[in-house]
Amino acid sequence: MINKRPRSLSVQVLSVQILSHALIFAVQNAGSLAERALLAADTVAMATLGVSWSAFCVFQAFSANMVNVCPLVVGRSTGDLDEDRARAAAGLALLLASCWGVVGVVLAGIAGVAALFAVGSARAAALFFATQALALGPLLGTNALVGYFTGTMRIGLRLLAAVSVVPITVHLALAWLLTGLLSWSVAGAGLARLGAALVAIAATLAVARGELGGIVAPARRQPNWALLRAMFAEGSMLGLQQVVAGFIVFSLYLTAIRAGNIMSAALTLTHSGVYPLLFSFAWGSAQVVGAAAAQAIGRGDNRELVCVTRRCLGLSAILAFLLPWGVFAICGQPVLAWLIGGSPSRVEILIVSGRLMDLLAVFFVFDFAINFLSALLRAAMEQAYLLKATLVVAGGFGVLLLVLPSWADGTCLMGIFIAAQAIWAVLLFFRVAGRWPATAVKSRLAKSGI
Repeated sequence: MINKRPRSLSVQVLSVQILSHALIFAVQNAGSLAERALLAADTVAMATLGVSWSAFCVFQAFSANMVNVCPLVVGRSTGDLDEDRARAAAGLALLLASCWGVVGVVLAGIAGVAALFAVGSARAAALFFATQALALGPLLGTNALVGYFTGTMRIGLRLLAAVSVVPITVHLALAWLLTGLLSWSVAGAGLARLGAALVAIAATLAVARGELGGIVAPARRQPNWALLRAMFAEGSMLGLQQVVAGFIVFSLYLTAIRAGNIMSAALTLTHSGVYPLLFSFAWGSAQVVGAAAAQAIGRGDNRELVCVTRRCLGLSAILAFLLPWGVFAICGQPVLAWLIGGSPSRVEILIVSGRLMDLLAVFFVFDFAINFLSALLRAAMEQAYLLKATLVVAGGFGVLLLVLPSWADGTCLMGIFIAAQAIWAVLLFFRVAGRWPATAVKSRLAKSGI
C-alpha cells in the first residue's frame, strides 16, 4: 500500500496527459495516412486496404480491450492508494497481451495459407491480415505498458518518444520502401505496420525497464488469480462491445463497395486516413478522462469525479474541436489534393472526398461524445450498458443498410451512419446524466475485484 494520497489532477496535469495521448494517436495514424497517399494512384488497392483494415479491426477490438482495461484498473487502484494492485494489474495485462499474441500468430498462419490459394485483391487482403495478426502481440504489449503509465498519469517525454517518434520513423521508411519503391501495394503496407509494431514494443520495454521488475515479478511469483478473472470479465465485456462497434464500421465499408471503387477509395482516404488525425485530441481527452475518473471513483471522491470530468470537457472544447478543424478549414482541400496526387481518378476522388469530409465534420461531434461518455461509463464499470446500447445501434444500422436502395449514393450512406452515431450518443448521455457522480461511485464501491 502506498501511504501518500495522490494529488488532485490539475488542469496542467490533465492538459499534458491529453497532449501526450493525442500525439501518440496522431503519430500512429500518420503512418496510415502515408500508406493511403502512396496507394492513392491505385483505387482498387485503396479500397482493398480499407476493407482489410476494417475487417482486422473487428478481431483486434476484442483482444485490444482485454488489455486496454489495464489503465482503468490501475487508475482505480491508484485512487484507492494501492500501488501493489496497480502493478499487478499491469503485469496481468502483459500476460493477456502475450496470450493474444500467440492467437495472432496462429491466425497469421491461417491467413498466409489462404493467401496461397487466393489471387488479386483477395490475396493482398489475406497478406495484409496476416501481417497485422503477427503485429498483434507487440501492439498489445505496448498498450499494456502504456496503460500502466496512463492509469497513474505519468506519461512522459521518454515514453512518448518510444511509442511515437521511433515507430513512426520506421513505419514511414518501410512504407516508402515497400509500398512506394518496391510497389508491394497492400502487402507492403502490412509489413510496414509490422516493423513499426516490433520497434514500438522494443523501445517501450527499454524505457519502462525500471518499472518492469515491479510489474512482472508479482505475476511470475504469485499471480493474483482473482484480479485476473475480474480483468478478464471486464475486458471481455468491453471487447464484445467494441467488436459490435467494429462491425458497424465494417458494414459501412462493405456497403460503400456497392457505390464503386471511387466511393470506397475516398472513404478509405478520409474516414480511416485524414479523419483519425483530426480526432487525435478527442481521443486523448477520452483516454485521460477515463483514467482520471477511475482514480476518483477508486477513492470514492464525488467532487473530484465532477471536477476532472468538467476540466477534461473544457479542455476538449479547445483542443479537440477548434484546433484540428480550424487547421483543416484553412488547408484541408490542398492537403487532400496533394494526397491523391497522380491518381487517374484524381478529380472524382477529390470531389467525393470533399463531400465526405463535410459529413465527417458533423460525424465528429457524435463520435467525440460517444468516446468521451464511453470512457466515463467504463471507469464506472458500466460495461453491460455499453454493450446493450451498442447492440441496439448496430441492429438498427444493419436494418437500415438492408433497406438501403441500390441507387443510394455515398452521401445517403454516410447520413445513415451519422444518424446511428447520434442515437448511440444520446443513449450514452442519458445513462451518464442519470448516474453521475454519486451513483457511479456507489456502484463502484458495491462491486469487488476491480
